[in-house]
Amino acid sequence: MSHVKLITLTESNLGKVQMLCGHSPTYRRGYHAKMEWTQARIREGMRYTLIQAQRGNAGMIEYVPAEFAWRGVDAKGYLFIHCLWIVGQNRGHGYGRQLLDACLEDAKGTNGVAVMVSKAHWLPTPKLFLKNGFELADHADSSFDLLVRRFKPDAPLPRFKRTRLQAPPGLTLYHSDQCPYYQNVAAIVERVGEQLNVPVNIIHVDSAKAAQKLPCVYGTLAYFFNGEFLTYHPTGTDKLLEMLKPRLVA
Repeated sequence: MSHVKLITLTESNLGKVQMLCGHSPTYRRGYHAKMEWTQARIREGMRYTLIQAQRGNAGMIEYVPAEFAWRGVDAKGYLFIHCLWIVGQNRGHGYGRQLLDACLEDAKGTNGVAVMVSKAHWLPTPKLFLKNGFELADHADSSFDLLVRRFKPDAPLPRFKRTRLQAPPGLTLYHSDQCPYYQNVAAIVERVGEQLNVPVNIIHVDSAKAAQKLPCVYGTLAYFFNGEFLTYHPTGTDKLLEMLKPRLVA
């Protein structure tokens, strides 16, 4: 770890330091949208910290005061981790632990740190957190767990919000600018809706308050059909058609 360093994005270095995801030409629009989103979130207290090794960016962590979390959680007084990701070839070197330790250090004086995890995909997995003192606080939908490491034994456990919006009829997409890889999701949903001749609702999520009220606790991206939750990760045309066609027959 002698050649490893942590770099936290600020308003002054944002745009000068390359973020981890979406910086290829393919996702240029999504990357710039993410930069603008990040700038606004930094003003709300968000931290986006990169870990750099000899080959450049090896991973990142993004966390916020939980009142500003873009997830359907009630975790007042905690820090909340949106994302912790280590690039494949850099795994196994303790980089995830180093990023998590930085977050835990930053959380001193708060109730602790919370994170939403899944064993499926597109979210941190529970393993790193459970190995480092986190416990299960809540469960939601089919695959989301809320983990917490409390610094104060009498602090209330964070919970998923139970009162949320209902998705309207038709094919509905909730999307935000949190991730560069969301850049094409709206166009794909519009195209699929036209192809299947079903009504489409495209809803852009532009604040933490709005994200916390979504029908899916993931908050920043969600697909629904006639109120039924489909998925929370970017989905291509063929996969989306595969999900929808059996539901049209039904």
